[in-house]
Amino acid sequence: AEKLVEMDAAALDTYLATLNPEGATYHDIGMIWGGRLMSPTGLYAAENADGTNGQRARHLIFLTDGQTEPYDLAYGAYGIEGLDRRRWNPSSTLSLADTVEARFGVACAEVKKRNITVWVIAFGTYLNDAMVECAGNGQYFEAANADDLNNAFTSIARSIGDLRLSK
Repeated sequence: AEKLVEMDAAALDTYLATLNPEGATYHDIGMIWGGRLMSPTGLYAAENADGTNGQRARHLIFLTDGQTEPYDLAYGAYGIEGLDRRRWNPSSTLSLADTVEARFGVACAEVKKRNITVWVIAFGTYLNDAMVECAGNGQYFEAANADDLNNAFTSIARSIGDLRLSK
């Protein structure tokens, strides 16, 4: 996770170059940290206080390049899922993926309770029911390529006052 900071295109490119996509997609932890970084009441409340003129508009754009793909015997945010059993038990009636998606839904609902508008973009993958439900009507996009992704961000920008995108 990267704390919220203003970045120019070069800084964003540098940060993105440090990421190494290898599968193991956990939407729940992404939504949890997105909410933590933006919440006006959480860990970073001092950095996210409302302005002197009233409530600050907050928009979380949840961008994913994959479907939920947890590994039961790999080390993750909560240890080794199948052994540590901090959020899932192998004897559960739900699969690990179902558990992660359910937690994603709960985390998304909690983010929205903090007056954060959630947008979801599936890049190079499809929207699943959990993503669509999280985003809500008209706030989700599928992007198969860079042009589609740019169009999704442009559409979001048109829906949000005072947001400008530049190349």
